[in-house]
Amino acid sequence: MPSARRHRSLLRRLYRGLLRLAGWVAIVLDHLKPVRVPLLVLAVAVAAVLGVDQVSELFLIALWTDPDTGRYLWLLAGAALAGLAVWYEARHAYRMVYPRWPALQDPRARGLREWLPRVLGAAVPTLVLLGYLVAVRRVPDGLCRAVGDCLRRDLRAAGLLLETAALTAFFVGRRPLLDRWCAHRGRPPLLAPRPALEPRARRLRELGRAPRRILAGALLLNVAVTVLIGWRPTLLDGGGPLAILLLAAAFLALSGGLLCMLADRRGWPLLSVLLLVTAALHALHLNDNHRVRQYPAMSTHQHPAPPPPDARPRFDDYAQAWLADRCAGRAVCPVVLVSAEGGGIRAAAWTALVLGRLTERVQALAPAPGEPWLARHLFAGSGVSGGSLGLATYVGLLRAPPDGAPLDRRAQALLSHDFLAPALANLFFVDFTQRWLPGAWFDDRARALTRAWENAARKQGVAAFAQPFAAAYLRADGTPDTAAPALFLNSTTVAEGRRFVQHPFQPLATPQRQPWTAAYDGAAWLDPRVPLSEAVLNSARFTYISPAGTLETAGDPRPVPATLQLVDGGYFENSGATTLLEVMRLLRGLAAQRGQRLRFIVLHISNDPQLSDFVDRHDRARFMPFYSADCPAPAPLPPSRPSGEAAAPLRALLDTRSARGGYARAQLLGALHPDEREPARGDLLWHFRLCGGGYPMPLGWTISAPVFEAMRRQLEANYPLDAMARALREQLAPDVARDETSPR
Repeated sequence: MPSARRHRSLLRRLYRGLLRLAGWVAIVLDHLKPVRVPLLVLAVAVAAVLGVDQVSELFLIALWTDPDTGRYLWLLAGAALAGLAVWYEARHAYRMVYPRWPALQDPRARGLREWLPRVLGAAVPTLVLLGYLVAVRRVPDGLCRAVGDCLRRDLRAAGLLLETAALTAFFVGRRPLLDRWCAHRGRPPLLAPRPALEPRARRLRELGRAPRRILAGALLLNVAVTVLIGWRPTLLDGGGPLAILLLAAAFLALSGGLLCMLADRRGWPLLSVLLLVTAALHALHLNDNHRVRQYPAMSTHQHPAPPPPDARPRFDDYAQAWLADRCAGRAVCPVVLVSAEGGGIRAAAWTALVLGRLTERVQALAPAPGEPWLARHLFAGSGVSGGSLGLATYVGLLRAPPDGAPLDRRAQALLSHDFLAPALANLFFVDFTQRWLPGAWFDDRARALTRAWENAARKQGVAAFAQPFAAAYLRADGTPDTAAPALFLNSTTVAEGRRFVQHPFQPLATPQRQPWTAAYDGAAWLDPRVPLSEAVLNSARFTYISPAGTLETAGDPRPVPATLQLVDGGYFENSGATTLLEVMRLLRGLAAQRGQRLRFIVLHISNDPQLSDFVDRHDRARFMPFYSADCPAPAPLPPSRPSGEAAAPLRALLDTRSARGGYARAQLLGALHPDEREPARGDLLWHFRLCGGGYPMPLGWTISAPVFEAMRRQLEANYPLDAMARALREQLAPDVARDETSPR
């Protein structure tokens, strides 16, 4: 019996303990509701810091590699402003009386109401410091070679730590300091001794004049900044992406918190209503400001005007003119082709670096005025996403006036521009506002990105990005201009799931000829005046920084379907090899009509360190006909576990993208005709790939100087560039006697 009584007593104590725990859980949950906007901001920040590689690169740039002290001060100011905004909103949210949450008046939770705003405010600079520490752990030892760089990064990290301490001291010690100051001046205290002793407010006006002015002023300033960014997307460029994110977080905490306070006081489900409104507007396409620009003057919130008569050159005319100019008197004509895989700014930088460095090496062997040897024999490039930006950068620099700097250095200067800052500013201010408004009123973040590309290119003397895509391929007399290699930039259509091949020519597809397999010929939908920057964007619309674009055409007759939606070309396949193979077949057919034999030199440029190589030749002394760097095997992925019946179809659809890329590379390799006995007489393929294990190279639209240097080290260490350049020079040199005796 005593044992049974002890057992019942233990159960009663356990039951009472569980009741107390449930009561505290309910109290804590009720206390989280008034501050859900700051909590949501911080939760998203934590997820980005711990799980997004592109965000890690932002921390490394801001605290380590960026020598600009001004941008670091902007970062400190942004972190302090966001911390103060989160604290201030949470502090006054707890002063309000909410009839549906009586637990907020529970005296047992007084400490929670006092300390939670302080902790949330001090967490902002702490999260920035945490993001840097997480990012720097991924950097291998030895990359911080310069003492000045190491000292700068340590001092900047210490600055964030000091800012966290300063904010904490301000939150905790400001009341005693104000009390002493008031006592010294002989005035009554301005604040209650503790937050819990401050008068509760049933209406916003009862908070006091200063809080009302600060909260209303923040809301008005938020509107003003949104309007200014919509008018001038580059307004906040100088501050850096992290500072822009922190500024957006500050405004969201104050403005969103104020609106939620007003709604919560009346029991209105504001956030739920806003989500329903934006979902309805999106589903009904009532506020689509993501239209593809068909000509330079068009905005992304406008419908296109009818196009002018199509004056673009025909592909056949361009190819015949190219063959006549490059292959005259040659029995076997060398043709260079490039496929550049997608991968954000990493792909753009690696593509431009490989092509620029190789062009300079070949040209250094036989300096001559005019077109560089490699560029002269480069017929076409097929790009996806960031690879398209890299190809456009290379071709644009070839057409720009020389300034004495090597091509790869000029490409670095162009691509080192912060393309992410204007896109983020537009995303969190203009596009965020547009989502709640019926009708399309503002240019979207994709237009901010193309403007950034155009501005960066203009600083390097490259006007092509802002000009019509076809302008570089047409002379004033209407004949094709073959000085620029033909670009084929791949996008993907949403509803149909097909490739969308963009090029600067009139439509290649005719009832008699269908060059594209399971793909749309983009020229049938695109205005002849479509800017190069927009064509690159259509290939690089990787959600969510670059939104899906609605392509409408006003031509007559209109193609079917008349409206398409475009996303990143990598959704179909990320290699660009499928389109390059089809271009190769077209050129072979046209050359055969002339009785011209061709020798293809394919440069395939990939940038994913996890990519399994499709070329198994790694001997630097024997780099023909095939060669690829012998990268260390990537770390094995954890074993795949079976998916549930709901997730399995979606997972299969996503994973087939990588498989299609592997299939396309294998098809491209199989279409070549190498000569193993005399490699110089057959087709060649060199796979320029990035290896893992070095400096982390994320996918975002901003890149740091150490990434470029790491790429240069890999290019020089993993590829026999000098020997490759000599081989290319021998292949491309107009040696008629050798060509006439070269068997195929």
